[in-house]
Amino acid sequence: MVERILTLHQLSLRDTDPMALVHTAAATGFPFVTVFLHPPAPQLDIFPRLLPGAPTRAFAQALRADGVQVHNIEALPFSSRTDPADYLQVLDHAAEIGARRTTVLIYDRDLARASDRLSQTCDAAAARGIALSIEFMAFSSLSTVGEAADFVRQNGHANLSLLVDPLHLARTGGSPAQLGPLADTIGALQFCDAMLATPEDAFREAVEDRAIPGEGELPLQALLDATDPGLPLDVEVPMLRLQKQGLDPVARAQLLKRALQHYRL
Repeated sequence: MVERILTLHQLSLRDTDPMALVHTAAATGFPFVTVFLHPPAPQLDIFPRLLPGAPTRAFAQALRADGVQVHNIEALPFSSRTDPADYLQVLDHAAEIGARRTTVLIYDRDLARASDRLSQTCDAAAARGIALSIEFMAFSSLSTVGEAADFVRQNGHANLSLLVDPLHLARTGGSPAQLGPLADTIGALQFCDAMLATPEDAFREAVEDRAIPGEGELPLQALLDATDPGLPLDVEVPMLRLQKQGLDPVARAQLLKRALQHYRL
């Protein structure tokens, strides 16, 4: 059996820069991290990003010293104005730190145009040994797992797949039962929890406060059981409430790591 890649997502520790994220991951037993190289949307340029040059060289040194690797980087948004050439430097940067995967967000309502542009980025990413995973959500043009799977299949690039987030799956009316027939399109998973009822501000929930696995009501074990056990698992649990209570990043990451012990990963 392929050992699952277990990743600590930077969004879980919103106040932590990429360098500190590496140290926290090492201290709490996460062998991989996901870091922000590019904002997921213009209005979400609020997370500490890894900058090129000296910061990246220091970051790479920290990875080696702490025995941590980068699995995924965030994020490549595709809007009606996106020029794929603008992402070449981001992909170079991702390759420089050893990233294996990049999250893609589709905001362009013209899906044919988005697919054409994404194809150029798929080719550029493949040349750098990087896979791309589309994250569907209610806030994007691919708002259900079915729509996103159709998009991936129609695009046809071997290094393009879906990233399934249990929160977005639930908030768009999906369930783990849908995932079996879509297995050929799924390349990675995220992991978090939430209550079943959608809150008034679902966007705030997504980017600021999710539940630690086991403290909500999402069918997380069913999600794991319905998908390939070798898929990377990215723990993405923003916990602004605990940050405001003064809980430090290491303590928050320890809560997440302990929560994983209750699941058959």
